[in-house]
Amino acid sequence: MGHGNTSSYPWGPNDICPGGLILPILDERLWPIKVRVAVYLFTLLYFLLGISIVADVFMTAIDKITSHTKKVYLAKELKSNGSDVSLRPDQPEVIEVRIWNPTIANLTLMALGTSSPEILLSIIETVGHNFEARKLGPNIIVGSAAFNLLIITSLCTLSLGLNEKRRIHDLKVFLVIGAFSFFAYIWLLLIIEVISPNIIELWEAAATFLLFPILMIFAYATDQNWCGKSTEHNTHQLDLDLGQSGTKKQLILNNGKIDKENLIKFVKDVKKYSGITDADAAKLAATKLIDSTHRGAMWYRIGAVRRFTGGKKIEPILEDHLRQVYDVIKKNGDNGYDTLNHKTPNFSQNDETKYAIIEFHAPTIAVNENIGRFPVIIWRHGNLNTKATVRVDSINGTAKEGEDFVKVKEIVEFKENEEEKEIYIEILDDNKWEPDEEFFLRLSVVHHKDLSVKLGCISIMEVTIIDNDEPGIISFGKRGLLVKESTGFVEVPIVRTHGSDSEVSVKWKTIDESAISGRDYIGGEGEIIFKDKEVAKILRIEIINDMCPEKDECFEIKLFETTGGAKIGNVNRIAITISSDDGKYFDSVVDRLMLLTNINIHALELHRQTWAEQIKTAMTVNGGDLTNATTLTYVLHFFSFFWKVIFAFIPPAAVFSGWLRFFTSLTLIGVMAMVIGDLATIFGCLIGLDDAVTAITIVALGMSLPDILGACMVTRAETHADEAMIHIAGSIAVKVLMGVGLPWFISALYHYSNGNLFEIPSTRIGFNVFLYSVMAILAVTVLMVRRNVDFFGKAELGGPTKGRYITVAILISLWAVFKRKCRK
Repeated sequence: MGHGNTSSYPWGPNDICPGGLILPILDERLWPIKVRVAVYLFTLLYFLLGISIVADVFMTAIDKITSHTKKVYLAKELKSNGSDVSLRPDQPEVIEVRIWNPTIANLTLMALGTSSPEILLSIIETVGHNFEARKLGPNIIVGSAAFNLLIITSLCTLSLGLNEKRRIHDLKVFLVIGAFSFFAYIWLLLIIEVISPNIIELWEAAATFLLFPILMIFAYATDQNWCGKSTEHNTHQLDLDLGQSGTKKQLILNNGKIDKENLIKFVKDVKKYSGITDADAAKLAATKLIDSTHRGAMWYRIGAVRRFTGGKKIEPILEDHLRQVYDVIKKNGDNGYDTLNHKTPNFSQNDETKYAIIEFHAPTIAVNENIGRFPVIIWRHGNLNTKATVRVDSINGTAKEGEDFVKVKEIVEFKENEEEKEIYIEILDDNKWEPDEEFFLRLSVVHHKDLSVKLGCISIMEVTIIDNDEPGIISFGKRGLLVKESTGFVEVPIVRTHGSDSEVSVKWKTIDESAISGRDYIGGEGEIIFKDKEVAKILRIEIINDMCPEKDECFEIKLFETTGGAKIGNVNRIAITISSDDGKYFDSVVDRLMLLTNINIHALELHRQTWAEQIKTAMTVNGGDLTNATTLTYVLHFFSFFWKVIFAFIPPAAVFSGWLRFFTSLTLIGVMAMVIGDLATIFGCLIGLDDAVTAITIVALGMSLPDILGACMVTRAETHADEAMIHIAGSIAVKVLMGVGLPWFISALYHYSNGNLFEIPSTRIGFNVFLYSVMAILAVTVLMVRRNVDFFGKAELGGPTKGRYITVAILISLWAVFKRKCRK
């Protein structure tokens, strides 16, 4: 049974399986075979989990190293109208840029990070066995390459939604890296089977290893378009992105810090939605900033590892109502509304003419629990000469669908010249006392090629369920407001409490104090109308910025004369203080918002700054975020607890700019790889598998699991297939050139210095390399056909359902053939 060779002990009988570099550490010869199989299988899987976690640590070090920046001085460009510039064109502006080229970083440290377990296993196995060729390491490289190209590509295709597709943007870079990875395997086949059969000469091993720096040179030249026309992707602006996507509209950070003015604009806009606190606004701002940064395949791979180990999530997690608000903000940003980037929510005259703008009539309404069904008004303005369609969905808050209200999922169609529509919402009365509860209604556009529709600012409505049928008491939401003079306006909240039945109104007027209407603000008087069930309104007063330094000034607004039976509340006056731009209190409020935003950003950083933070994060479920932890998160945390705590003692990335963390974690990966090599060899022997089969199945699959999850995540999140496909091609090339080229070069050099030849005794490696090369040609041919045929959507990943299923069937069939042939 097994490999046919045995291991000797100084006492007792020989074992049926050979020993490894470390294992076995116990005398297990008398154990039942089934027990030994179970123990080795569980231990192997547990160490594969551990090596995934320490590889996560290793890649955070790489992220720290590759994020190093340098300062570049540029002249700021004038805007098209020649205005709104704080610097003259000849004055320099300091911008920080990354030192590492993205392509080189991908092919060196990042590819090394994802491939380090396989590479180190191959090196340690060869060097640890007297510099003799072994089966496990090289075959793991080949098996992992086939698995990445065939299976992970298939899963990326299946991970996309219906008719979604991802196309490679930088095809030249992909083809160069893919060609090199293919040539590397052809080269292996030549030196094993043709040039010097079963012998690796020193020059052959050296040439194999030197192909890696040659690959980097060619990839860099292609990325920089040294031999071709420059593309939009490689503009100078992209190099000055601080990790952003490269477009001017996304220059949100100023030298890596949050811009105060942009944050103020963003917070003002998100607070137009009901129930948004300062903490909520800061969380939304942090989410916006994080989402606007460019994230590579390594980021998603780290996220995948933490997801299946119950670790700290690296993507923002928002409550349901905040997620819906953020989705609206993001959609508006895509349509030209982005407050973080100096854009206002006001629609242009062209939009008002071209688009039908649809929104709720009010941001908040309140209803009695026993009201049953009641109408909600949706109104349209802008272009009324066309049909318009929107969808209305309900979102749980403290009130839950099925318990407190009937789920809403309705299509609303506006006919030509129709300005208002009503939908009916049903409240469930459970005949028991409950505090006020709320849920949300969300508008979304039903896309149609013949309909031009945009959502207005009030695309989310808060519905509060109360136990009161009075017309209500109207008052100001606050007794005073502080506004910066340069802001341009102040938004004053007026609320209706203790009832919301029927339509009521209240009049208002401004009263001059030290601030004078017409000089410091635009005052006057008017009337606010609350329709039935509406409980909140916003009064907007324009502030005049005279650009002169002066003391703080104030004016008042007064509420009087209600209708419909409503009453005036105690807070019937509000004082508005206009602060000059250097007002300390105003700055302290903004500083608090910036602090909250930075706290949210820091919570999602890939690495912690101190040992204490690392250990605390490792020991707590979901990195301490218990609110968003599920039962599965607790289970995963339990299984990975040991590894997370052990590896939390690795030096933080802040120490020596990440290099100490890099080498420490690399050493631990080597130790883990050594143990995994022994476990895989003995386990394969116990169940009767050859090392080559064990390598291309169990070990290759286990080490590729993080790559699977990370590749699927990056495919869904990114707009192009570059991050997934170029990373797959790059990791294949790095694995063979480093994982086979380096240990063979070391062994060939050792044997050459001793006057011997470095022999490859088995032809199985050569056959597996030949088989993989054939499969790689067929797989890349399939991808290129997909790219150019309408049936597949003219994209490498995703596309129409039939096309993607045919592609997946072909790729999986290639993998099945590869695996079956390798077994023989």
